[in-house]
Amino acid sequence: MVDTLIVGGGPAGLAAAQYLADAGRSSTVLEKRPILGGKLSSWRDRDGDILETGLHAFFGGYTNLHALLREVGIAHHVLWQPHALTWAIPPNFSARWNGVPVYEEFRFADAPSPFNGIGAVLNARYVFNHWEKLLFAAGTLPILRGEHAYAEAQDDITYAQWHRRRGMSEHMLRTFFAPMALALNFTPVDAISAEAMLRVMAYFASSRNASRAGFLDGPPGPRFVEPLAEHVRKRGATIETNAAVGELLFSGDRCTGARTRDGRVFEAEHVVIATPVHDAKKLLPEAMQRDPLIEGVAKLQSSPVINAHLWFDRPISRFTNLMFSPGTLLGVHADLGMASPGYEWSGKSFIEACVAPADDLIAQDDDTVINAVMDDLGKLYPLATRQHLVKAKLVRVPKSVYRASPGAERLRPGSRTPVRNLFLAGCYVDTKFPASIEGATRSARMAVEAVLAESRARA
Repeated sequence: MVDTLIVGGGPAGLAAAQYLADAGRSSTVLEKRPILGGKLSSWRDRDGDILETGLHAFFGGYTNLHALLREVGIAHHVLWQPHALTWAIPPNFSARWNGVPVYEEFRFADAPSPFNGIGAVLNARYVFNHWEKLLFAAGTLPILRGEHAYAEAQDDITYAQWHRRRGMSEHMLRTFFAPMALALNFTPVDAISAEAMLRVMAYFASSRNASRAGFLDGPPGPRFVEPLAEHVRKRGATIETNAAVGELLFSGDRCTGARTRDGRVFEAEHVVIATPVHDAKKLLPEAMQRDPLIEGVAKLQSSPVINAHLWFDRPISRFTNLMFSPGTLLGVHADLGMASPGYEWSGKSFIEACVAPADDLIAQDDDTVINAVMDDLGKLYPLATRQHLVKAKLVRVPKSVYRASPGAERLRPGSRTPVRNLFLAGCYVDTKFPASIEGATRSARMAVEAVLAESRARA
């Protein structure tokens, strides 16, 4: 019998173990895979090169995550990049530039938020004309003022619909906001909920450094996941890998624990399901999923994504920041070889790219996807040729974060379920924050607070 059983060893599950330890409570974490980390997992291939489930930036607005990093003693692993968002735009994307790729760095001004962000757009040199900049400032004013209630009322329409209703330009929609939607949720700008996009904009406008990006100084396994796991072990948590939960166990009105697929039984006073939403669907009884409290679990869908890894024998770009690229499969990418020494490709380019939307590509063979990625990368960086490519690998995630389609935000459940000692955590839980590492961390805190409240109610 353990105090709290946590199903899932990703960021939400490990953060929940940490918060429980803070409260003087013990926990057991069950992870189905041989490695921890979930969407932040990393490992080495047969050549010894690093592969990751996804590309991750640690934004300044991730307040709960950074507090967790400081508590564990690993905040120094975040390498902060210049406060700018950088666009690499292919030459054929617009008639506004003549057959060459365009690189635009939206540099945030040294001013209080939201004026630093407005200044970044107003000072753009290439992408937008003066009229478009004024339309942007006027159109986004409710969000830049931090009106979260206004953003939450826009869940029934797509961001593209909201953008047009606010009178902003089509060019800005396709150039600026389309790759942001893919970076956020792997969902096209005309299919993503306006609320999901506006929430991000509101949080980025909430403080001076909220939109500043950092990368880990190496892969997330040894820099983040493993130190966090070791930290919670030292504080009394037990972590089991290769422990795939096959079913939850119930007695009366309580969840008594879980049985793994290999027959092991773990009994617990409290249970936290800290898995992706598609795995939560498999574990929660169908009858329970019809309850209004968590009916969104059954209705939410997941976005597919492919994380492409490309090693080159030389630098192919001069940028170390997070890169956005409209009109390509590489909506967001980064040169981790140039930005982070821990990726062991110093002085040369190691590109990680989120290939999205991947609905049609997820079932294609590797050569087809890599050829498409290389075609688009070559449009952005002339040195990104097959001649300079050393190696390319893909990591496919058929079901990644929940798909933030119109109406999805209101489907996100809270941490409580109809069973009083069974709780939910994960980036799909309604934390009022997008699906992200920060969302997962916030959901873990919410779940632990609910565990503690239920314990007090029983005392």
